[in-house]
Amino acid sequence: MTNIYLIIAKQIISEAGMIIKEARATNSFGFSFKDDNTPVTDIDTQIQSYITKRLHDNFEIQVIGEEDNHVVDITKPYWAIDPIDGTWSFITHENTSAINLSLIDNGEVILAIVFNPFTDEFFHTEKDSKSHIGLLELPLRVNDAVTVVNFKPEREHPIVKNLNLLFKENKIKKLVSIGGSITYSMCMVAKGAFSNYIAHFDGFSNAWDLSAAILIIRNSGGFVTDLQGNNIDPVKHKGYIIASANATVRDQFLAMFNALEI
Repeated sequence: MTNIYLIIAKQIISEAGMIIKEARATNSFGFSFKDDNTPVTDIDTQIQSYITKRLHDNFEIQVIGEEDNHVVDITKPYWAIDPIDGTWSFITHENTSAINLSLIDNGEVILAIVFNPFTDEFFHTEKDSKSHIGLLELPLRVNDAVTVVNFKPEREHPIVKNLNLLFKENKIKKLVSIGGSITYSMCMVAKGAFSNYIAHFDGFSNAWDLSAAILIIRNSGGFVTDLQGNNIDPVKHKGYIIASANATVRDQFLAMFNALEI
């Protein structure tokens, strides 16, 4: 693959972001609930169709996404799309939603984009390359201590109890949950805004869920692991994910968190 894939993909995602911003600015969208009780808007499906068509217009590569039922041959390259990651945040007019796009070949992510159209933060990278936000190389700042931990808000999950204990013991200097897109939160680790991010998947993730953000973090010098510090599969994972800005904060956080009862 050459850089032309990233150039064209960035243009397509930028165009999709403009559609999303316009829909939200004019409040011209409706939503319903899927069988798993998660929301979906008509903009989700519109963006899925738009990106899929534009990718097919430019590349003879399979496309799969959250809002379609397409099946792909995973032995061949394919694009994975989440048209709006953090749909509730989009609906409630928060600014923590993102578009995810990754190109996957033989189970390996070779191109990744996470774009927040409301903050205009465009995270991108390629295999064996550096990660960037716009033209700037990531991270923008280096975290050498577990200072800010972001987490997926699940009030009844042991994550919340244990993180609060660490915060009360002053082992974590700041504890936040911005909600919305998981991949946007993960990219904030790559950016240097958070030292760590933790979430838990009860079921298996899909190709469009984590793959783009994982490559962005890893190409910025960070890690995405399970509680044992093992690298997770970017295409399919179940259980805990811990995104860390570097090896130092990864080791510090895992040691602290694993010392508690889960």
